[in-house]
Amino acid sequence: MAQELEIPLTGGRITKGVVRVGDTVRRPVGPHSPFVHRLLRHLEDVGCDAAPRLLGTDAEGREILGFQHGETRTAFQARDWSPAQITAAARLLRRLHDATAGAPIAGGEETVCHNDFSPLNVTFVDGLPASAFDFDQAAPGPRTRDLAYAAWLWLLGADIAGPLDRQLALLRTFLGAYGLADEARRGFGGRIVARVEAERDFHDRAGRAVGPGTWLHHEIAWLREHADAIDRGAGSET
Repeated sequence: MAQELEIPLTGGRITKGVVRVGDTVRRPVGPHSPFVHRLLRHLEDVGCDAAPRLLGTDAEGREILGFQHGETRTAFQARDWSPAQITAAARLLRRLHDATAGAPIAGGEETVCHNDFSPLNVTFVDGLPASAFDFDQAAPGPRTRDLAYAAWLWLLGADIAGPLDRQLALLRTFLGAYGLADEARRGFGGRIVARVEAERDFHDRAGRAVGPGTWLHHEIAWLREHADAIDRGAGSET
């Protein structure tokens, strides 16, 4: 039997060697794969269609996932999204969180965080975020940790396309569509800074360049400068 064609896939930022084979995706496994596989099986068991289905492993030891039809992004835009796109992104993240909240896989934490809910790790259908992939950093944690990181990845930073006021209006749309209570929004600007700094430290431990002069260093400086404005703008009313 002829070997099926392997088509390299783009999207995501860290995992290499991801290919499409027919209507499946093949990905290399790693130390975190057992937890990710438990998570994907749990999401399937509870009927959550916001993530790929785990179909097993192939002869090369790669995990086999169901292919998520739609479009993916291969590079960051200047965080230029419509209210409809931001609303869909927030609802997608809420579906993932609700599917694991209180479940054994959350390990006593509030939920399981994706921990890299980026536009690069989402499949778009008709221009709207429809499902997530690349759960390699997923881990139990509080909802606000994922929300803070997602707010930065989608809406805030030194290269935002629109005025800060516009992005803060979209941030309120994002948090409102997710359903985050007003009291949980207090200190949100500082929470974003802390979460992105934690990401910097993660990459530093992995030996990636994140020091002065790098994009991530520049982003953190911008977030620190605007943390108070973001904190005020995150409220349901300003």
